[in-house]
Amino acid sequence: MNVEDLVNERGAEATRVLNYPFATVEEVLSNAVYHRSYQINEPITVRITPDGIEVTSFPGFDRSISDQAVRDRTIRARSYRNRRIGDFLKELHLIEGRNTGFPTAYRALEENGSDPLVFESDENRGFLSVTIPVHPAFAPVDARDEKRAAYAEKILEVLSGGELSLTDLARELGYKGITKKLRDSVELLVRDGRVERVVAEKGAVALRVAR
Repeated sequence: MNVEDLVNERGAEATRVLNYPFATVEEVLSNAVYHRSYQINEPITVRITPDGIEVTSFPGFDRSISDQAVRDRTIRARSYRNRRIGDFLKELHLIEGRNTGFPTAYRALEENGSDPLVFESDENRGFLSVTIPVHPAFAPVDARDEKRAAYAEKILEVLSGGELSLTDLARELGYKGITKKLRDSVELLVRDGRVERVVAEKGAVALRVAR
């Protein structure tokens, strides 16, 4: 697991965070092994993406666990599908029993500054997918956001040379006319206070970098 040191606002002190707390990964995987049905011919799947780790098993939560309990994070099983496997996992110190698994997973995420677990199932509870979100410090930057930011900086760079009408700005950027992308980007910059509209000669409206 990767580890990143984040320097806080006080400067010298660093806060160490994990992309995924080990205790959470251990608990989610152990619960999938413990509570799956071995009469259903479907494997436990683990899908790792840049946004998180998704663990899917079959079927979903036992009917004794209400939807409200899942939302309230008070998941308490009142029946167990695989008691012998549970005993084996306890011997390996992978689980403790007494419904401590998910509370432990939640606590580890909270202490790490991560978002909580995400549960997904169907109405019949035929499956259960539990997603462990990656810590925000390790989350990928959306490439589209990068492109939008770079385009905005290009507009600001052109406007730094002086006031321009929207039509002139379009020409300076190499367009034959005003595109929707340019118009929308300028509107966002005006809304963010980075560009302002001014009245130029003969009442025309021009754009300039906000002062």
